[in-house]
Amino acid sequence: MRVRPVEVTTALAAFASASERFSRKSPSRALAARLTLAALLAAILSGLAWAQKNSPDCQLIASLPPMATFGGPATTAPGHTELGLAFGGYGELLPDPCIHGGGEDWLVRFRRGLGNRFDLGFDTVIDNQTDGSLGITGKAAARFQVTHGLRLEGGVGASDQGDGKAVNGDFAAVIGTNGHPEKIWNYYMSLRLGASRGLCQGSPCAGTQNHLPGALVPLGVLGTTARVSDRARFVMEAGLGGIFAREYSTTAPYLHLSFGVQFDVGKDRK
Repeated sequence: MRVRPVEVTTALAAFASASERFSRKSPSRALAARLTLAALLAAILSGLAWAQKNSPDCQLIASLPPMATFGGPATTAPGHTELGLAFGGYGELLPDPCIHGGGEDWLVRFRRGLGNRFDLGFDTVIDNQTDGSLGITGKAAARFQVTHGLRLEGGVGASDQGDGKAVNGDFAAVIGTNGHPEKIWNYYMSLRLGASRGLCQGSPCAGTQNHLPGALVPLGVLGTTARVSDRARFVMEAGLGGIFAREYSTTAPYLHLSFGVQFDVGKDRK
């Protein structure tokens, strides 16, 4: 695999520049942003060495966890529940002579606020892939709001796509303008690192022919939320990333698109 460091460093530089604008007035925000960038860089470097080896037969990568950010940097309030339903798609633009792949998906999200800055929950995605097969992916996730405009989140999950099973996980940093809930429009961006590892499809587990290729996918996302009511928001986002896998001779682009509705369920504390 020929790794292009400029593609990774360019994304990190863009995120660093945006983080700096959000943290100029607060040293704690600046520190949190730098720590986040350091963690992401360490994860990228270690993940590149961890990705699986497979034969060059143009297989699609083992399924990633749900990669949608789907909202700004706020976490769910204590005693409240965030419910989300979204429709979207993804694309894997594989290098020649391989054909491109992807699919459409439905996302169901659940988050429960456990503290002023912390929530837990899960994402479930149903995929309709380009070959007509259906797959399902689930992820348990946690989110922590470091500062007013910065949130860290991560999760682990598993997938069954019919042509192979996988385990996966992700880590992300999200920044945005969530300080004005009364405004109709708010905006956010995220840098996410997703990883997947194909599971053996037969026994014994030997060689490189009986599992989908593992991969590492950094993904940058830009999104917006539109206020529908005090308890509902419309969410739209799009992202571009790269697929790092030893199977491919070069980095393959990864596309992401999602839009849907987010609901806040619960009573405010008096």
